[in-house]
Amino acid sequence: MTSTAFARRGDDIHPSRGLPPFARPDLDDPRVVNFLRARTRDYSRLLSTLTAPVRWYTLRVNTLKTDRDSVLELLSEEFPDRRVRPSPYSDHAVEIEVKGPYRIPREERVVVVDKFAAESVYVGADLYAPGVLEAEGVRKGDRVTVVSERGHPVAVGVAEMDGEEMEERDRGLAVRIERSAYSAPKVRATRAYAKGWIYSQGLPSILAVEALDPQPGESVIDLCAAPGGKCSYVAQLTGPDSKIVAIDRSRPRLEKMERRLKRLGIDWVRVIHGDAREVVRQRFRERFDVAIVDPPCTALGVRPKLWIEATYEECVGLPSYQFSLLKAGYEALVEGGRLLYATCTLTREENELVVRRAVEELGMEPITRVLEPAKPCGHGAIFLPHEADTPGFFYAVLRKE
Repeated sequence: MTSTAFARRGDDIHPSRGLPPFARPDLDDPRVVNFLRARTRDYSRLLSTLTAPVRWYTLRVNTLKTDRDSVLELLSEEFPDRRVRPSPYSDHAVEIEVKGPYRIPREERVVVVDKFAAESVYVGADLYAPGVLEAEGVRKGDRVTVVSERGHPVAVGVAEMDGEEMEERDRGLAVRIERSAYSAPKVRATRAYAKGWIYSQGLPSILAVEALDPQPGESVIDLCAAPGGKCSYVAQLTGPDSKIVAIDRSRPRLEKMERRLKRLGIDWVRVIHGDAREVVRQRFRERFDVAIVDPPCTALGVRPKLWIEATYEECVGLPSYQFSLLKAGYEALVEGGRLLYATCTLTREENELVVRRAVEELGMEPITRVLEPAKPCGHGAIFLPHEADTPGFFYAVLRKE
């Protein structure tokens, strides 16, 4: 139970500016900090930055349906209290201001939530029943403070159901959030979203696809496609005459991806469920012009982050799996074909060293274009959160010789 720890924090909790635990995320495995120290001398500032969302929320404009000026006009109408601007880095992106941090008052009743729910509510999302761990004594209509299972106060709101119901149900709105530590725009409630004009995608992910530079008519295989950000952008850039195959081992994530593609008006992507390594080697004899490999990783660059669950064993163990997926992408390419390797993490082991292995063992040629605000990093490019105010992210583009 975390409410006792929460009660010791005082009547009005500021989630930032040096007050624990918001000064930096908790590290479940302290050895992980060594991987961040290897990335930057200013690792303390890096850790601190990870606790906050980006200052500008990035949306990709779906040019299959509209143009950027139309999106800017509509979003400016829908968010009159926020600044909305074209991205200074991509012609296909717009940005909406993220507000905060705000103080979180302590209410008499507390709702305790899991990590995923806490980090969502932290930036303004409403709380739904599946994320609730404990809501002792809460009644519908009560004002409640929402805290993480580790005691981080993240928001205050009004209970939409009794506490027992919150704990038992697997769906439904549990707490309507009135004030959160940070306030990101609720994009899914907009007309632009309903029209399929926009897609929520981080700036580094958008720029990684632009560095890949997929062309109309090219054939593309995405080996870890869900939830579909890079794949749908490639489809947008290459058009309906292109051949695109999207593979993922998670059926629920693929189903979600198919719904997103439908909303965007993209119906020419072939979706396949399975392990991409097996699919490439057993089901496809043809080869592709472009491959995308965005493998599972330790996700150390994802923001905001209240605590870091990644372990030392994951940091050193995942690269072999990541390389096996990269190798499958290599095998799927025609000679001269291009491969995008990307992660949302910061360790050299999962990034530069995987790419260096591809260069040394597979003979791939690094051809990465480093797009601002990324910086050169080995054979690739990296976005450092405390320098670029983006999520942490790495990408590299390689050519099959």
